Amino acid sequence: MAQLKFLDTVRNNAAAIKADTRTYISRVYKRANTLFTEASPFAQIISVFSELYELIMFYIEDAVVEQNIYTAQQAESIYGMSRLTGHDATRGFASTGEIQFRWKPGADLGKIAGTGLNIDARAELKCELNNLTYTLLSSNDRYRLEKSSMNMVKCGIIQGKYERQTLTGTGEKLQSFNVQTKKLSDHSKVSVSVNGEKWTKHVSLYDLLNKEKGYLLKTGISGGIDVYFGNGAFGAIPELGSTIEVEYVNHDGAMGNIDDGRDITFKWDAEGTDSLGGEHDLNEFLDITCTSSPKMGAERESTDFTKIMTPLASKSFVLATPDNYEYFLSRYGLFSYIDAYNTTSDEYLDDDNVIYIFAIPDVKKKLISGQDYFSIPENEMFFDQNEYDKMGQVIQDSGQQMVTTEVVFVKPQVRKYSMDINIRYFSGFNKEEIFNDVRAKVSDYMLNVTRRDKLPKSDIVYILEEIEGIDAVNVRFISETEETARRLGYFESVTTTIQPQEPVVLEDIGNGKQKYIFFKKVEEVKVVDVDETTVIPYTVAGLDQWGDIIMEKEEVAVFRGGWQDRDGDEIVDKALINAEAALSVNFDPTPVPRTIYTRVQAGNRKALK
Repeated sequence: MAQLKFLDTVRNNAAAIKADTRTYISRVYKRANTLFTEASPFAQIISVFSELYELIMFYIEDAVVEQNIYTAQQAESIYGMSRLTGHDATRGFASTGEIQFRWKPGADLGKIAGTGLNIDARAELKCELNNLTYTLLSSNDRYRLEKSSMNMVKCGIIQGKYERQTLTGTGEKLQSFNVQTKKLSDHSKVSVSVNGEKWTKHVSLYDLLNKEKGYLLKTGISGGIDVYFGNGAFGAIPELGSTIEVEYVNHDGAMGNIDDGRDITFKWDAEGTDSLGGEHDLNEFLDITCTSSPKMGAERESTDFTKIMTPLASKSFVLATPDNYEYFLSRYGLFSYIDAYNTTSDEYLDDDNVIYIFAIPDVKKKLISGQDYFSIPENEMFFDQNEYDKMGQVIQDSGQQMVTTEVVFVKPQVRKYSMDINIRYFSGFNKEEIFNDVRAKVSDYMLNVTRRDKLPKSDIVYILEEIEGIDAVNVRFISETEETARRLGYFESVTTTIQPQEPVVLEDIGNGKQKYIFFKKVEEVKVVDVDETTVIPYTVAGLDQWGDIIMEKEEVAVFRGGWQDRDGDEIVDKALINAEAALSVNFDPTPVPRTIYTRVQAGNRKALK
């Protein structure tokens, strides 16, 4: 028994080992003419050891799994391992915008003592559209609005509220503090002061100079914000009893974003003071206009996203390569697809220092109740110039962009298509219900697909064959450019060549910079006639020989109407049954009889998938 010979060596789980042990003990009990039951002492001991064995194996397995960031399940393990690689998990970003305010026409300024009104730089406003709080964003202590001035005062706003927590220095080297926050805290809007003096933020301990008043800021592994101070040789040490104040912004993430064109109204949730210290309701005296709607708000980084981004973390903390830009912008969680690239491999050398960024928003985050892919406005499928400007501003404000690098946001080239779906359906099923299911399936696919090279018809066929009541389905994509070429009888072919030239200085290349241009792009436009026998190349039609959609690097395929086919029929920008539309679902006039044989065949077909 001491050598455990009664155990089968192939046993590898607690239940099997317990069964072998019970069998052996039972034989021993029978030799002693004693009945062996669950109430027997040895049975109780075996049960306890079995539970302990299972717990030990669970902890061993958990420890092994949690040591690999790709298999880890606990958030603390994932965030902790990402910290080791230099990736600081994003705590979320508060949306920012711009407002302007001035004296309200007809306001009784005589109620205000002195020559004007003082407005706190942290004054709060309430947005009536989403009922969220926004705060003035300024490095000043206050705004001063003189009675004699009717000019607009512009200022930035940030969604959320500023909060502070006070800590006490211990006088020890490498002091660290964890600041727990009630809501999301903005990843970049955090400041730390010691005894009322603001210290400088750094990304690495080795960036700190000898006794420099600086600190490190990281996302807390268990939540909140971690603050670290130096050891004297690298960074100053807060003295014993010193007052350490951490200021941050609590915000609501992506909920603070507001689309352009909406009626954005703010009301002051603060009071101004006059020269005598008297308080006044700002809503009585000031008009507010939103000049730039709040954008770029993002939620806290998910653990799944952390697993993807950790290997891409830049160890130099500099935006230099395309991968660095993808990593930096992806943390905002606004994109369904983002691609940063340069063109160093082509013959045109004048843009080799340019990083091109091609980005498509996550449309799912813009949907409101009752909307789907076919009902959301087309302009919501892409970023507008204001949003591009916001992204560019975020890059500049980061302080990580190399001075020799330029950033250009590439606007997608939109290609329009319509989708014709022909369905053979079973009797006993309602066509309207099948149509709604088809629309929902196609909408979900288009909102979630991120493939950028092609869009195959087989994907649509596959997801539609799962719908109850459909016997067979066929899908056809129709290209606007091909239909236009066949209706007009021609299309234009563009060829681009690169030619060296004498250096020319271009004044307007963005950011107020000048640059010598040594090469010139020459575009040659050729008109190609089209007749019934002409095969239109896929570069024009956007369709390959199988009828699948092919997308070039900067193209985006959308199923939208508002154009005419080769016969001059209007393609309606809707999803309809038996009509020329962006999504046209056509049913066979005679449904397939619903017999036992057809039911069995349908079941067999689904079983094969």
